[in-house]
Amino acid sequence: MKKVLGIAAALVLLAGIPAFAAGPAGLTGFGVYGSVGSASGSLSGGVGLSFKWASFPVVGLKYDFTGERFGASVDYYVIDAEGLGSGLSYFLGAGLYAGIAGGEFDFGLRIPFGLQFWPVKKFELYLSPVLSIPLIPAPSVGIGAEFGARIRF
Repeated sequence: MKKVLGIAAALVLLAGIPAFAAGPAGLTGFGVYGSVGSASGSLSGGVGLSFKWASFPVVGLKYDFTGERFGASVDYYVIDAEGLGSGLSYFLGAGLYAGIAGGEFDFGLRIPFGLQFWPVKKFELYLSPVLSIPLIPAPSVGIGAEFGARIRF
């Protein structure tokens, strides 16, 4: 049943893609991403959708099909798309995450930093190591990574 709900939620999100193509409510980017390690807490991992409104917020909604976990993150990019060279830039952010899996809940802080590659104008590929600091269920430190592609409007 949980897998059916997960697939239904993914289909609803994917069906909404055309609605975001025009950039409603100031949306400046939309994409897909994957996550490994503890990029968003100890219950992390999965695939998701990325929504970007300028430097804040950058919202990630993801689902881990192997662990049946829903997760969300919201980040503020303190440094966004600073140029390193032709078609290469970097970012540094601070944010929060929350997730739920099998009755377990986690919540904490995250610090994403990463590289962006722009193969063509308004199309971004990114790789981001993420430092996570879980607050619930117990304080600790974790590291993970996110990788994805985003179209900018």
